Amino acid sequence: MKCFPKLRKLAAVAALIALPQYAFSSGFDGFTYNLYANELMVAPGALPKYAAGNLGVLSSSYWRVYLYLAYQAAKGRAITPAQAASLKVSGWHLGDHYRAWDYVGNAERNGSADWFKARAPLAVQAGLPAEAKVVITGSEDWSNYVNCHADAFRRAAVSAKARAQLGPGGKPDQWFKAWLEGQDAVFANCGAQSAPSQAVLPPAIPDDAPAWLKADRAYQEAAANFYSGNLDAARRQFLAVAQDTNSPWQPLGAYLAARCLIRSATLQGEGASDSRVAKFKQAREELAALAPSYAPARQMMLLVDARLDPAAQVKLLAHRLEQEPFTADTPGMLSDYLLLLDKLPRNEMIGAKEPLTAWIGTMQGNSFDWYDGSDNPEVIERRKLALDATRQHWQKHGDALWLAPLLTFARPGELSEAEKKAAAAVPAGHPLYQTMQYNLVRLAVSENQLAQADRDIDRLLASQGKAMSVATTNRFLALKMLTTGSLEGFVKAGRRVQDPVERGAPIDDGAKDPEGTDDDFRVAVYRHLPLASLKTLYANPDLLPAWKVELREAIFTRALVANDEASALSLLDSVAEGRNTTAHLYARYRKAASGADRKLAAALILVNTPELRPHVFTQAGLGNDGSCRPVNIGERPAPAPRFLGKEQRAEGEREQQGLRQLSLRSMFLAPTLMAWASAKPNDVEAPKALHLLLASMRNECAWAPTAEGPTPAQWELRNKYSKQAFAMLHKLYPSSDWAKKTKYYY
Repeated sequence: MKCFPKLRKLAAVAALIALPQYAFSSGFDGFTYNLYANELMVAPGALPKYAAGNLGVLSSSYWRVYLYLAYQAAKGRAITPAQAASLKVSGWHLGDHYRAWDYVGNAERNGSADWFKARAPLAVQAGLPAEAKVVITGSEDWSNYVNCHADAFRRAAVSAKARAQLGPGGKPDQWFKAWLEGQDAVFANCGAQSAPSQAVLPPAIPDDAPAWLKADRAYQEAAANFYSGNLDAARRQFLAVAQDTNSPWQPLGAYLAARCLIRSATLQGEGASDSRVAKFKQAREELAALAPSYAPARQMMLLVDARLDPAAQVKLLAHRLEQEPFTADTPGMLSDYLLLLDKLPRNEMIGAKEPLTAWIGTMQGNSFDWYDGSDNPEVIERRKLALDATRQHWQKHGDALWLAPLLTFARPGELSEAEKKAAAAVPAGHPLYQTMQYNLVRLAVSENQLAQADRDIDRLLASQGKAMSVATTNRFLALKMLTTGSLEGFVKAGRRVQDPVERGAPIDDGAKDPEGTDDDFRVAVYRHLPLASLKTLYANPDLLPAWKVELREAIFTRALVANDEASALSLLDSVAEGRNTTAHLYARYRKAASGADRKLAAALILVNTPELRPHVFTQAGLGNDGSCRPVNIGERPAPAPRFLGKEQRAEGEREQQGLRQLSLRSMFLAPTLMAWASAKPNDVEAPKALHLLLASMRNECAWAPTAEGPTPAQWELRNKYSKQAFAMLHKLYPSSDWAKKTKYYY
């Protein structure tokens, strides 16, 4: 597993809202995503088909490279698998050097291994150490950058092999040794700190050195100054190389001299100082002279243009990406375009005149950054702006392309009948067909047209299911879970295969395509199903085995809290299995007399077994997991599953309300345990129960968070219980080991 994605399951695809709404154009560290339907990216294995036009259901939170591919496909310009592979998409990045988190430290990935492999045997023959180390990153103002790139290492490796053959008998000689010492000096500057720094220059060579070594040494000295940040000196030296027609490096001289200007201007930082702009302009002029015959110069001009006028370059790149056929230059142009979009305000994207930029902007118009909330006034205004813009584009052009953003984040009642009709008329072969159908069904669910929505889902899965990606299938199953008319259908729709975004190779056949359930299933089960339905679900043969233990314990816990002795007794032995240290407490519950004794026995089980939880959710669909982390399904809660009848929904709501009123575990346990312990029973469980009760109050997690959780009065009552339990333990059982272990109350 990579270290940066936090693979905690987030919100499932909620039925009342558009797809999850976090939108980072080019990604960020620490992002989270849904394991069953990734909101940010397309699984690598599905990318070739996606780029070729099998878009499935688009997410407004997709990173922009995926929206670019969707735009091109929707415009009839889908790309081939080979072209998609040439983009080298990795997450939000394009290109080789972003493909791995360990690029800097991994020699195989950053190219330095090529140099080490070529150097080692030749160094030994020349009488130099075989091992060499290179730090490829320089630093400036507390930030690091890749100073020495893979092409430099590859070029050095090729040169080393060629120069070694120039000695007598094709073997390394003293001149090769001098060359290698010079190249080691060059790469010693790769880790330069706060340029300009003192350059590590290649050793001087004697006047009688061969011409090839003198030419190489001139190039090496320029490179050493370049990497160390002594850019004025490096530029002078590269210009001299460009004038030396006998140097094998002459074709690179002018290009690298221009790069000295670019790096110097770049290291000056952001801003439009006259000297910085002048350097960029001069570099562009020099690159333009080289561009007709030298591809790297053309690519570098794009960088310079982006520095000089980012907004203008966005327009130019958007136009070229839309109008020109896919070529070898496209990956570089797209990478530059996406990076420049990050600097463009979102509202400007929505209002852009270039269709590509405007479409990406409107698709993300309902998305908000991780530090925003959906109630942020700027987010609300941007959503309105995007809604108005996409309507204007659709009314002008009348094609499915501009219906896509409108359908993707439309809320109930926001679409006109004409818009719904147009979306429904998009043909099944269109790349955006599944996006249209999904959102029409989503809106039908939100408008309580569940039976019709269920028929539509069945039709779509039957006709297009085999061609759907895992993520798209799961998105439709999330809706199916709400629309199905049976418990069996609910269970089957809750079973999902993980979206294969970051999964290693399976160890065996049994590890392939593991099924699981997303958080929407958990919320639906625990938020809406009454105890009787939970018991029926537990007995369903299609319920995943992984759910059996959790559901059994949840039913048992709810039964204990509700004093439902029959339900608790029916599960008592299976819950007790494996709990050897508390087995006597389960036996005590079975033997206890019905009523107060059973209630006490239930409290003793729960205070000794903190992992037993009733899984409470608020009316807004928010709950806590076992570590007090929130679990929810988005802005608005999904409705109760259709298979639940009116009476079942009402009973489920009554049970949930009762659990929410308790709010804190201690509010259920404390009165029963303290009333019993206050009589100082001759029972070893009494002091232990008081100790565990106090311990459980430390950092106590509310059963149901947010405003529906504990009130100030309830917290005050909990504090009162804590103090009373502490006093009771030390007064009634002062010599017990449990009293000695209990030094504080909370």
